[in-house]
Amino acid sequence: MKKIWIPTLFIILLISSCTGGDNPIQDQLEIHDIQGCSHTSPYVGKRVSDIVGVVTHKVSNGFTMQAVTPDDQFCSSEAIFVFTKNYPLVMVADLVRVNGIVEEFADGAPEHHNLSQTEIGDSKYKILQSDYMLPAPIVIEDLIMEMPALIIENDEMRHFDPHEDGLDFFESLESMLVQIRSGQVIEPRNAYNEISVLSDVLINENLVSSQGALLNTQFDANPEKLMIKLPTIFDGIINVGDRFDSPITGVMDYSYGNFKLLALSPVEIKHQQPIIEPFIPVSDGLSLATYNVENLSPMDENKKFSEIARQIVKYLQSPDVLVLNEILDNSGSIDDGNIKADYTIQKLIASIQKAGGPEYAFSDTPPINNQDGGLEGGNIRTVLLFRQDKGITLDKEISQSQKIVYKNGNFSFNQNPLIIGESASVFNGTRKPRVWLLTQNDQQFVVVGVHLTSQGANSPYWGNMQPPQNPEEHKRVDQAQLIFEQVSKIYAFSSDIPIFIVGDMNDLPWSKTITTITQDIIFNTADFEKPEERYSYIFEGNAQALDYIFINKNLANRVLQARFVHMNTYLDFSKVFSDHDPLIIEFQLHH
Repeated sequence: MKKIWIPTLFIILLISSCTGGDNPIQDQLEIHDIQGCSHTSPYVGKRVSDIVGVVTHKVSNGFTMQAVTPDDQFCSSEAIFVFTKNYPLVMVADLVRVNGIVEEFADGAPEHHNLSQTEIGDSKYKILQSDYMLPAPIVIEDLIMEMPALIIENDEMRHFDPHEDGLDFFESLESMLVQIRSGQVIEPRNAYNEISVLSDVLINENLVSSQGALLNTQFDANPEKLMIKLPTIFDGIINVGDRFDSPITGVMDYSYGNFKLLALSPVEIKHQQPIIEPFIPVSDGLSLATYNVENLSPMDENKKFSEIARQIVKYLQSPDVLVLNEILDNSGSIDDGNIKADYTIQKLIASIQKAGGPEYAFSDTPPINNQDGGLEGGNIRTVLLFRQDKGITLDKEISQSQKIVYKNGNFSFNQNPLIIGESASVFNGTRKPRVWLLTQNDQQFVVVGVHLTSQGANSPYWGNMQPPQNPEEHKRVDQAQLIFEQVSKIYAFSSDIPIFIVGDMNDLPWSKTITTITQDIIFNTADFEKPEERYSYIFEGNAQALDYIFINKNLANRVLQARFVHMNTYLDFSKVFSDHDPLIIEFQLHH
């Protein structure tokens, strides 16, 4: 790749022969020749000799070196990792000559579908000169007109196009010194000491929330965002919206599904005061929220219960109806056959009261032991909380042969809640949706609590399988279809009864899952939220909507407001109690 370099002395290399031979190369090669314009080297398995570069970084089993004589191709990297197996006896800024075998190394197992990194293995090296001048880093801001802005990969890796595909662009920088001048944190520090950032010059070109999160949209995968691996010694809190105004320089690495800049320079973060805009009712409408509380169990520290309770009271204003995902049984992840979760739920209700909220009533139908997915032994489930002090009641079950009866303008269930997909194979190992029939002041409404199959089996967005594999999408689509069919039966009796489909759908707004669950009669209430705030989760720097509240399309005009309350996703991992933000709506239940 053609770059700007700090002037160097002209080097006369004494070409030495290489002993041994694993398909030795006769012609003299440079690093960019080995890297090539592709994701794997054209010289894999070949023995190469007299490869010269300057050491830019070293680890316990090797070092990275970068060429001093770059080519004029945009598509080829000028750096490579040298695997030494043992601790390398080189220093940064040593000019070295390396012999070895070209290899491709990938983290994890083949089924993880990680990209490989080109390296020189079985290596021998010689220091030619110390204190050599390092090449200038590639500055991201200088490549803005060259780098992809929308696409990670769109040609199944058949063509190497760093101007269009983000996957190819960062591959062309593999192992090179790279710098980003200034920017904003778009994903908080995670447990691996990584953050995602966006250059200042790109912020106005993207959809960014008031807190600073970068929205993933149907036609913009945000390939220009950059993951940064912080120095080991860095242990400070970093939230979404924090800034860095001093350049961050590092080596472009790849590991576990992502390109990431291994920061070599000190990272100076300027902390910003986060803004959490609480939900504020605009009338006396019904408030209904969904909140994934991330495996809440009695084994969690009391602080998690008190913080979630504080959030519910302070930021959600103690909603009238609250659908909670990921409630665990009374023994948490201990696989002891216990399936009840009453202690978990009552502990949260007590915490809500202590925080100044109401005493919620609840409905929970325990799953069959270890049949609903999630943590083994945890018996994860969806639970309904509702406020009796607001006149909300759970309708009594009626002894009747049919599950649903509509008579004289009223519904009755023979089981409340109804359970969708109890015997359907598509719900094997997944939470079965609950269908609750409730009443407030003689007005009935239905709440369908949902938590669909996760995307944990997906291959990486930045992996070697393009397009990425989504092996359980068909499950979510089939699950959505069963939910739609159940809702359609109620809707066919009366389209005037409000039907709320609520919870963690584990899929994106434009996915087949969501179009299946909505079809022609259901409306996504998130459309009432500002586009830049429509997210409940941040994944690898992309803010996404995974949590939803749907309503009958013919009643959409009675939605008074919809709000994603961003009280978790902006937080450093050390301070967060759930990885999801809640969604809350206000609805005019009574005419």
